[in-house]
Amino acid sequence: MILWPQEDGSVLATPQPAHALIAGQLMRALADPPAPFEPVCTAAAQHDCAWMPWEEAPEFDASTGLPRHFNALSGAEHVPMWEKGVETALANWGLWVGLLILMHGTHIYRMGILGNRMAPSAESRAAMEGYMAREAPRRAALMARLGVTEREVRPQQRKLALVDGVALGLCWGQPRFDCAGSTLIRTGPFAATLHPWPLAPAALVVETEALRLPGRFPDAAAMRAGLAAAPRETLRFTLARA
Repeated sequence: MILWPQEDGSVLATPQPAHALIAGQLMRALADPPAPFEPVCTAAAQHDCAWMPWEEAPEFDASTGLPRHFNALSGAEHVPMWEKGVETALANWGLWVGLLILMHGTHIYRMGILGNRMAPSAESRAAMEGYMAREAPRRAALMARLGVTEREVRPQQRKLALVDGVALGLCWGQPRFDCAGSTLIRTGPFAATLHPWPLAPAALVVETEALRLPGRFPDAAAMRAGLAAAPRETLRFTLARA
């Protein structure tokens, strides 16, 4: 989950697949539209399909009293999950979606596991490097099946990295966030600017659903009960030019 602490002590917890819905909304609004349009938009909206089983039963983090934060996973934990997600995407949405989610995994690991926000162990780094080594021939095989080239695919991968970064920065409550091509600067709890501006409209409202947690839980059982009872809220963000 993406955890955003609030001033009143509560925490807005956004499941990873829920934040991906914002990425899909952003992809549809890009000034430079993706191509092929529907498959790339689907890839953006479903790029975190690997997290679905995890978010159904989040693990408890005793150090925070909350579900484990998305970037608390090591590469050794994340890589097998992500590879299963690639297979899920290929089976359910097809070659383009699977290809872009496969490539997005390498983008994540090149940053050093979810945005270079943790120092991986040797085991973790080896898992990430192993993924990247496997990704290259797999990518080539999928592009051959699609009859497309790296020059056609790479811009779509960069667009996915951009919209994922914006969605993450919003749901994480970051005051300033590098979004792989644009910088997000928060102007209010649910408002932000992007520079350079990557969208077709002059402003855009995006939304998804999150859980509002009351704060720390004493143990895993209390956390599970709290998640089941947590009210769900619509997070609605307004993006505008700087």
